[in-house]
Amino acid sequence: MQKFSSTAGVKLAKFGLGLTLAATLAACGGSDAPAVVTVASVDKTAAISATDTATSTAVVTAVLDKTFSFPAVTELGTSAATTLVLSGSGAAPSFSIGSEGKTATGTMGFGSCIFTITTSDFVTPHKLAVGQIVTVTPCALEVQTAGDTATGTATDTPTNFVLGTTTSADVILSVAVSATGTVTVAGQTVGTVSTTTTTGAGS
Repeated sequence: MQKFSSTAGVKLAKFGLGLTLAATLAACGGSDAPAVVTVASVDKTAAISATDTATSTAVVTAVLDKTFSFPAVTELGTSAATTLVLSGSGAAPSFSIGSEGKTATGTMGFGSCIFTITTSDFVTPHKLAVGQIVTVTPCALEVQTAGDTATGTATDTPTNFVLGTTTSADVILSVAVSATGTVTVAGQTVGTVSTTTTTGAGS
């Protein structure tokens, strides 16, 4: 999968924060009661699909009016930097795709992402010309939850949109991971992740 930007430093910083919190709490509690901190052990990938419309609607609602920037997206037929903005409602979104100084708009259905082009500056036989229907699989939101403390507290977290083999640059959204691993993005529940515990050294 083509990755548009690297966020390894962000992930390490978040995981380090969890370890620091564990160590700090352990020091406060003394050697007899080392603190245990629960963190998300993996990132969350929330797919848009026809079979899980609740999650699909939640994902779209969480990213409405956000601009996701990609390099060229083969599945959309673009050969230069490409942007995607979803708007309208989570259950029945509209979209705007821009590339090469041109724009295509229309409606998006679930299954993975099905783009129906209703207005466009692209001309036939381009995939984004008026009347075209483009299905992109996979189509998903990647939420970089690995290392986030599972306390239910929302933090600014990098997220990426995936279109086929291409991944967008980071967009920062408010993300929370609960003690049971439930992930919410901008207040929308998009699924669960596994968690693990870290223990700080006693004083």
